[in-house]
Amino acid sequence: MAASVSPEAATPIRIAFLTGRSDRARCGLSPEQLAFLDTLRAPGREAVDCNFPYAAPDTGHVAVPLPLAALRNLGDYIGARRPAFAARHRASVVAMLEGADHIVLLAGSCGLELLANLQLDADLHARLHVFAYGPVARRAPDVARLLCVQGRSDWISRVGWRGPVHRVESGHMDYLRQPEVRRLCEDFIAATPCAST
Repeated sequence: MAASVSPEAATPIRIAFLTGRSDRARCGLSPEQLAFLDTLRAPGREAVDCNFPYAAPDTGHVAVPLPLAALRNLGDYIGARRPAFAARHRASVVAMLEGADHIVLLAGSCGLELLANLQLDADLHARLHVFAYGPVARRAPDVARLLCVQGRSDWISRVGWRGPVHRVESGHMDYLRQPEVRRLCEDFIAATPCAST
């Protein structure tokens, strides 16, 4: 009979955001992202308190006007298709993923497209469980599990993602404020296998 792993020895499930960059100089989470992440903290979970690309010259978060943020996110969406994108960002993403047997990525908007274009190794993809909210992507990356949540009034995601979705009441900028999204995310994380199983 195989020996079981004690809860103390189990590797925590790592939870991290992966979204487009509204501010290219910083990767700090917004107050809304931090608040959402705080609701997910629990024993056996390790929250990453910064966003893609998990390394930036400046720390913290500075609010960016919505039109500029949208333009920069569009730039990430288009720029992710170039080989230079993976070459520039793969190392910092891999460094964030190292040491965790299971990672839940909270992929907002173009985050799914960014992940699909990072050209991560298959062993990393096998450890990724992706909760995508308001996805905008041409294809889904090959990961352990994927749940795409799409708002009924999110026309950006409805145009930009053709894969299967779980529909919720939300617009493109409202997901993290929706109790249903938080419940779906909590259930998704709870169903993620941990190192002790």
